Amino acid sequence: MTKPRRANGRFHYLTLLPTIAVASLPLMAQEQALAQEQTLAVANQATISANKQANNTTNEGLTEIIVTTANRAQVLHSQLIGNTDYLNEAVIETTNAEHLNQLLASSAGTWLSRGNGQESLLSIRSPVLTGPGSCAEFLTLQDGIALRASGFCNVNQLFDSHFEQASSVEVVKGVNSAHYGSNAIHGVISINSPTYQAGKRVALEYGANDYRRVKALFSSDNNGENQDDAFNLALTASKSGGFQDSSGYEQQKLSANYLHHINDWQIDHKFTLSHLNQQTAGFLQQGENSYRNRQLLRINEFPDAYRNAFSARYLSRISLQTENSQWQITPYLRSNHMDFLLHFLPGTPVEENGHDSIGLQVQYQRDLNEQLTWRSGVDLEATDGYLRQFQAEPTQTGSAFLNAVLPQGQQYDYDIQSENAAFYSSVDWQPNDKWRTNIALRFDTISYDYDNHLLDGNTRDDGTECGFGGCRYTRPADRQDNFNDWSYSLGVSYQVASSSLLYLSLDKGFRAPHTSELYRLQNGQQIADIDGVNAKQAELGYRLTQHNIFIEANTFYLIKTDGILQTSDREYINGLDTTHKGVELSANWQFNDQWQWLTNASWTEHKYDNNPVNGNTSTGGDNVTLLEGNFVDTAPKLIASTSLNWQPNEQLSVNIQWQYLDDYFLNPQNTERYSGHDLTHLRLHYKISKQWKLSLRVNNLFDQRYAERADFAFGNHRYFVGLPRNSYIEASYQF
Repeated sequence: MTKPRRANGRFHYLTLLPTIAVASLPLMAQEQALAQEQTLAVANQATISANKQANNTTNEGLTEIIVTTANRAQVLHSQLIGNTDYLNEAVIETTNAEHLNQLLASSAGTWLSRGNGQESLLSIRSPVLTGPGSCAEFLTLQDGIALRASGFCNVNQLFDSHFEQASSVEVVKGVNSAHYGSNAIHGVISINSPTYQAGKRVALEYGANDYRRVKALFSSDNNGENQDDAFNLALTASKSGGFQDSSGYEQQKLSANYLHHINDWQIDHKFTLSHLNQQTAGFLQQGENSYRNRQLLRINEFPDAYRNAFSARYLSRISLQTENSQWQITPYLRSNHMDFLLHFLPGTPVEENGHDSIGLQVQYQRDLNEQLTWRSGVDLEATDGYLRQFQAEPTQTGSAFLNAVLPQGQQYDYDIQSENAAFYSSVDWQPNDKWRTNIALRFDTISYDYDNHLLDGNTRDDGTECGFGGCRYTRPADRQDNFNDWSYSLGVSYQVASSSLLYLSLDKGFRAPHTSELYRLQNGQQIADIDGVNAKQAELGYRLTQHNIFIEANTFYLIKTDGILQTSDREYINGLDTTHKGVELSANWQFNDQWQWLTNASWTEHKYDNNPVNGNTSTGGDNVTLLEGNFVDTAPKLIASTSLNWQPNEQLSVNIQWQYLDDYFLNPQNTERYSGHDLTHLRLHYKISKQWKLSLRVNNLFDQRYAERADFAFGNHRYFVGLPRNSYIEASYQF
């Protein structure tokens, strides 16, 4: 039995937002008429030229780089308060990753744990987090817009990004809610589209496990001489037969960008489309250390598992820059839809979820004087989302209990309308040549309007009762929830010398509950009375930037409180406190014209700070799990990567990379562990002519047996298998 659906008229007026933003341009331009000669076109040209050279090497050494993610403004990396890793086009091209985890290995303290195909779990200054709300601890962006709406994220959402053709990837470490709002607790990853000078090229690639990929890029302005009307188009299409049985994927991505001007306003349109069709292989579950047995590696116990995902995003970044001020207005649209088999659940139901969003970001920046810059803005977003879960056949396991409580039929069917609004302001003050300070304050309000289309409670979809006290899946009654949070950032830097900087920052952040934590309930829980997760962080860092050396070292301490957990009764509650502390190091040393060395490393400790309630919460019980002082599972202490680049002549370049992942515990009780691993990768690039280039990469050069991620659950060791040595060759043509 189902309830009637509510009519939804929200988008009748929200679709006017882009029109309203564009229509307001003439009026705002009049207000800036006194400084029309200082157009953003000039500033943009300078920025593009700087970013084009960013982090590249010259005969004189390393070039200064500009980052844009840290506070939504362009900042010289050498002057940044806080820690941001900038992976430029040269690093992206050299790595030539088929999975984003290979590229993010170049960022200190970052581990993108690879699943099957294009799936992943993220770690930035954190353990690898799992569960429906784990994705909400990180913010992932493409061109400054979140890949998924707040409350609707997915742990695998980075496969929506077009990282293969990015001009840069920026990784902002730690708490950053004062600049970005909810989800920016452990870090931010921002993928940036190709520049308009990226050129024209086509690349064809073939490799292990019947892997094939084509990449094509066309830019209308290869020389960067005409920025009045620029266009580029990037396409990536890949296919893999998969290493394990009944695995593999096909994926297509398209990015289109168009830059033009209306009077003094610059308008930059960006559109990204992605589609993934994947056969999914689950954990290898053949016992402890089974990943070391070559004869077991291809086993896939879930041959019917699949995932289909579609995403589309459009934004229009409208900018005006005068002598001492800047407007930036960004209306955008987002659409995400996915269906997949929940192969890890008894009964293997199918989930369908998705959401459509419309949003508007407005930011104004003004230089009040030579020492003081003020920045303020508003973020608005409205989202319509849905989730359906359907099980086609009765549950058939060896457990009468599971067979009874996991019924055939529709298990969840609900819609959610969400509205987010945020207001923020920040001040940059530079009283003299030595000192700089930044203060930022932000207020966020997030509301959910939940509408259940099935019968309330934990019956079957036809209203009949399950045995053993009721069905597992519980559908709360229609309700509305609202979450309000303040966040702040305080930062100060001291210029020790012309090439070195010392900085200190204090940040408070948060993340709102995920919609699945609120409305996808189990075991009779009718209301998830939970609030947002809070985080506070202190960071001290040192940065040295010379003509041929870049070194950054920092230490951080992060406290997270009111963490959301699922008890042994399968009820969502607040009550998990953890601490996260560590040291990070990044270095880039250009020895001479031929040799370059890059390295990064992080040493961290992630611990439980209390003994959370584990069950009987609905009856007021105080059953707890003794975890205080234990290490959080799936949290290696030491993660490191080092690369050596050698370019003996203009034709040949060689890159060899070594990665190290420390051992880590597999359960909160710290009784089971994975021993860790180290890997070596080789990459060669050879220019046959001015147009043609051949590339070869060999991953896991020494053919190590390892696990991409290890796990321990239900009394069994489980592993995502690390691939044996695998090779890929690519031929590219530059027009």
